[in-house]
Amino acid sequence: MLVNWIWNWLVDNIWYGLPKRVRWGLGALLAGYVVWLFFLPDLHPMPTDTSIRGHSHIDRPIHRFWVNGRWGGNLGPYGGGGTVCCQRISGDTAEVEWVYGRTVEEFERGDEPEGHRVTLPMPERTREDRYLHVHFLPNHEVKLGWSPNLVSPYDHLPKRLDQVEEGAHP
Repeated sequence: MLVNWIWNWLVDNIWYGLPKRVRWGLGALLAGYVVWLFFLPDLHPMPTDTSIRGHSHIDRPIHRFWVNGRWGGNLGPYGGGGTVCCQRISGDTAEVEWVYGRTVEEFERGDEPEGHRVTLPMPERTREDRYLHVHFLPNHEVKLGWSPNLVSPYDHLPKRLDQVEEGAHP
């Protein structure tokens, strides 16, 4: 009842209180926005929202990692982690920071967590790409790749790179 009264008041006093030319102009703006939104998607700006997905090809757990200051989760040895959604990643470079997990002995000794940081060029991204895949490789190397789904562009890499034949490079 109250909502109906408010709606009627808005339409009667505000909308119909506007000159006819203004109402037509606002209607044309709304129609133009709808056409732009649904029928001209190539004119939209490149999206910056993404989900970060981690992949580990090393024998140590990664306690936590970040890409350009955005948290990416944690990873077990030789495995993949979950996907952390709703992050904003943009720019020409990516700073990947990570901290390795500690063993109980290292923790009890009071050893500081071992962390690393690398800056890489941000890979090319298409309009359809929604997932940034972060692959942690031996010798503190990192590979980044975009994809429109959960399948990484580096899925061809074996989980355990220490079992790759001598001389072969991923």
